[in-house]
Amino acid sequence: MSAAQPDILDVRLEAADIPLGHLARKDGGCRFAYTPDYLARTDAMPLSLSLPLREEPYGDVESRAFFDNLLQENDQLQQTMDRERIARDDIVGLLSFVGGDCAGAISCLPPGSGPVKVPGNLATDYDELPREELIDIMRRLADKLPLPDAIKDPSPVAGVQRKIALTEIAKGRFGLPKPGLRVPTTHILKVPERRLAREVLLEAVATRLAHAVGLEVAIPAEFKLDDEAGLLSLRFDRRIDVNSVTRIHQEDFCQALGLPARLKYERNGTAELRFAATAVSDLLGRTAAPARDKRSFMVSAFFNLAIGNNDNHAKNHALLYDTGPIPRLAPLYDLQPVRLTGRYTDELAFRIGAADRFDTVTAGDIAAFMAAFGPGTATAQRRFIEGEVGPMLAELDRQTAVLPSHGLKDFDDLIGREISQLADLLGLKLATRERDYFTEKGGGWGQLS
Repeated sequence: MSAAQPDILDVRLEAADIPLGHLARKDGGCRFAYTPDYLARTDAMPLSLSLPLREEPYGDVESRAFFDNLLQENDQLQQTMDRERIARDDIVGLLSFVGGDCAGAISCLPPGSGPVKVPGNLATDYDELPREELIDIMRRLADKLPLPDAIKDPSPVAGVQRKIALTEIAKGRFGLPKPGLRVPTTHILKVPERRLAREVLLEAVATRLAHAVGLEVAIPAEFKLDDEAGLLSLRFDRRIDVNSVTRIHQEDFCQALGLPARLKYERNGTAELRFAATAVSDLLGRTAAPARDKRSFMVSAFFNLAIGNNDNHAKNHALLYDTGPIPRLAPLYDLQPVRLTGRYTDELAFRIGAADRFDTVTAGDIAAFMAAFGPGTATAQRRFIEGEVGPMLAELDRQTAVLPSHGLKDFDDLIGREISQLADLLGLKLATRERDYFTEKGGGWGQLS
């Protein structure tokens, strides 16, 4: 352990001018406590629904679950561990080096450091990337090469695909924060490996389908420069007002549920700690609009089943604090029909009733899943199915008619198969289009991690 490491860190949000709390080493673990000054503020918001505002400190279990999720598993983290000889479970030690680069509005800094994450001015705080440099960055991402030495991703973001955070400083012109500034970025640019290039199209189409059926979703745009292609998404946790860019606090479901990142799939959890329908329902019961958010989550679950996305784990759902201290369900993101990739497991990210695979879901499992979110009676469930799920599936069937002409016949066939299976389970009479029967090519992941 480096002697320079502090035993306590200031925890800050960009929107607050004082630290909201302190993260400290305690008895071989860590402890988090809100400061009295922050608790006294009328505009104080919690760091997480798993860490409600209170005077009593949080112990190692609660603190570690939240703050460990701030550590992105990337080259920067591994280099810090190697260079400073810090163990992976030393959360305070690692954050003392990388806590200024946490994704989102949070920063964890040595005491007295002052704020490092501040709003950005589009006119003065960013250096524009020439077209040739942006093409080079995209090429390196696609070829799994290191970024140029002069380029440091200003906002490390997690996920399977290669990506970089950028700022649109003017229409169609992108840049990075000036050296030394930790001002917000506005977009995420994903560039898949070349052998996975089709996933760009699949994610873009899946997202547009979600929007077309009425789901709130972060819509990416296909982004092409010369022969390089990626997906460009406007960040939903940003507020842009003329030339000013600010970060909006958000947390993923792992953080909000107090789950370590390794428990993002229900199958990896325990009876007490798991990403399960009942836990999600309890969580959404504490948002600004519980009934709406629960309905939205349920409809999105059926949509994900219909498009072959069973990778909708806890880190692919989030809460957004954009209207005050009580969050709402964030827009959907990272929609990918993984059943088309050949890199999937058929296990669901969370159980539908007692079923852990779509092929084993029964009508009873569907009823149990819905009951976890509120519609408990047969009448209420039938009303929800016919009023919300049925119209969503019917519109999805209509919207996918164009997919074969875009080289996505297999996606259309997959959706047709899944809609038919869902309609049978839900007791819906849907007049879907005729398609060829989709046959799985076989997965190669064995399990998602």
